Amino acid sequence: MKLFLQKETKVTKKGTVNGAFLRFLRINSRPSLSSFPSVNFLLLLFTGILSAEPGTKLIVPKSEAWTGQRLPLFVELRAEGTFSGAASFDLPEIPKTVILKIGSPIISSKTEGDTEFFIQRHEFALFSQADGTLNLPPITARFSHKKGYSGPSFDTSSKTEATKLSLKRPPDSRSLGFIVTTGSLEIEESWDPAPGPLETGAVLKRTIVQRATQLTGIALKPAPTPEIDGIRTYSGTPEVTDKTQRGEFLGERRETVTYLVQQPGLHRLPEISYSWWDPATETLESRTLPSVSFTATAPPIPPEKPSPSRYLWFLLPAALLGIAIFNHSEVTAALGRIRVWIDPPPKRAARHFLRACDSNDPREAIRTWDELRRLRPALSLEKELEAQIKALYAQLFGPRGEPQAWSGKPLASAFRRLHKTHQPSPHPNHLPQINP
Repeated sequence: MKLFLQKETKVTKKGTVNGAFLRFLRINSRPSLSSFPSVNFLLLLFTGILSAEPGTKLIVPKSEAWTGQRLPLFVELRAEGTFSGAASFDLPEIPKTVILKIGSPIISSKTEGDTEFFIQRHEFALFSQADGTLNLPPITARFSHKKGYSGPSFDTSSKTEATKLSLKRPPDSRSLGFIVTTGSLEIEESWDPAPGPLETGAVLKRTIVQRATQLTGIALKPAPTPEIDGIRTYSGTPEVTDKTQRGEFLGERRETVTYLVQQPGLHRLPEISYSWWDPATETLESRTLPSVSFTATAPPIPPEKPSPSRYLWFLLPAALLGIAIFNHSEVTAALGRIRVWIDPPPKRAARHFLRACDSNDPREAIRTWDELRRLRPALSLEKELEAQIKALYAQLFGPRGEPQAWSGKPLASAFRRLHKTHQPSPHPNHLPQINP
């Protein structure tokens, strides 16, 4: 009886409670109980129920791989009854490592004794940039199953055992940093627009597509974005596509690098090198996208856009016109006062007088002089100015003889000298003197 229970302990996958219960049976069992068939039957039935508990198993066909190589993993879910719904997994987070679930599970069944077990086999792919021993923590699986083919569903959570994987870095590849391990790598590039003479501010888009067998697009090397003088480089979000067909795995990575030309001159975009390790031939392969050179010219100066404020001056005349229409007399009087304040009549008459003198027009000079004396009766005359005034009158009203050309420059010069020393009042009294 004791030996039988120890053997059953090895076969079943139970927790600490089940193990404690079996130890209890070993301690408390007596040889006399073996003479009772019902007791042995109950023990066999109980251990059979324990062994039928759902479980999770991790299968690693190959625990050694190259750095960056796809390493397949399988998780088997086992239950005494059909599965309900889809299983979910909590994948561990490991530095420099990504684990992906691939495809749909394979469902099978297995009969052990009188018990039928249902099995789900889920495939995963592990890609890692680590080197040396990689500790893979347990994977938690959550699924639902029935007891047989019908009845209620039972939720189950189970973990796989932790394991260790061995990763080997390809020789002479440490200087590369990120290493891609695949049997075939295709690289394509396209430009929009094609590199050529451009203007400053133009945008170039470079699309690079990588395709690799037995590799996911996430594990492919990102396109570099170096700093280039006079050019701003932007890296877009990559598009990753993975295809699985008849066990063949094909990963694709499509990304677009945008170059913004900020300065005129000759620019050169550096070459981009891609290297990968072929595990079949154990050789390091590489391919280089060539560098690209082009010139950029300064853009033409765009015409100045008219400011919206330039149209506001139309509002002022319209407003003044409206005020003038509704208040004609008040506006006229106000405008007259403003004009007198800005340009007093004596000042305006002096300006007209000098203009007539400069244009050598004696008649206009006499007329404007009389107007000026009327507005400025207190204006004193110096000898030179008085002599030039007399000559002006003699030119028009003196004895008739041969007509002579009159020059008003001496009169204008004399008046200007007098005007500087006798500034008129800005608001003169236009009333005539009582006793001149």
